[in-house]
Amino acid sequence: MTMNKCQGLPNPDLSNSTFRGSFILITFERTMKMNFFRFNLFSKQLKCWVSTIILGVIFSFASVKKIDAESRDTPQLITEAQILVEREAQFFNARQIADWAKIHSFQHPDFRKKVSVDEVRYFEGWVTHDYRERAKQNSHISGAAVPTLDFMKKHPNKFDPLGFPVARRYVFSGDPHLNVKTYSLEKISISKNGKYAKVSIMVVGKQRINPVIARGLIEFDAAYPLTDFWEKVDGNWVITLLSAPVSNSGAGILKYYLPNNNSTWKKMDFVELYPYDLNLS
Repeated sequence: MTMNKCQGLPNPDLSNSTFRGSFILITFERTMKMNFFRFNLFSKQLKCWVSTIILGVIFSFASVKKIDAESRDTPQLITEAQILVEREAQFFNARQIADWAKIHSFQHPDFRKKVSVDEVRYFEGWVTHDYRERAKQNSHISGAAVPTLDFMKKHPNKFDPLGFPVARRYVFSGDPHLNVKTYSLEKISISKNGKYAKVSIMVVGKQRINPVIARGLIEFDAAYPLTDFWEKVDGNWVITLLSAPVSNSGAGILKYYLPNNNSTWKKMDFVELYPYDLNLS
């Protein structure tokens, strides 16, 4: 009997029936072990691939569903944004020409119930819905009393340092030397439910250096960002917050027209639309 170098088994003497049976049994056992190992390894790899494919299908389906939902909503949001473009233009023009009744009409219904056109004019556009309550709380600090509504009606104009009456103008900025002439639309951020929006514009005009400091007329082109906050109420877009006035220092306090919780605005999911999205550029 000789050795089989390939398998490490003795070459069988097939004439010996006993040895022939032992050889067949050993060969069968080794073959089954090898097949079991290969099958077990294949099963693990198969499970891994199947799991990966299933997860991929699940995530793909979820992504497609989300994209499809957003795709369905986007045309409606674009339509609302186009309406806002027109509303913003009307609101800006009203502020430019100091059309106080028009400015007042753009405000939230709850604001209009508490603040009249005369009050908006008297404060040159910068008045909150609860200014009288605030004034009472702070009266011990400033000592100043808020004029009555009758006084505001009787004095629609303000007076310059020499005592001459001057028509009130909407104050875009706390800087009296900034003359706003026009604006450009930067973007519209509209909530996914189509109820809230932030219209970001860039006001453009002339900035003049205080003549007392410059000792002459020195002015230059200027542009500052301004954001108007809108809310859709009863099918109409109205101003819901009073924006911070434009400032060359970038500072400003956001004053609330309505007691909206600012954290609600921060938690909203907005879709940002630019002029090219609205076919404006």
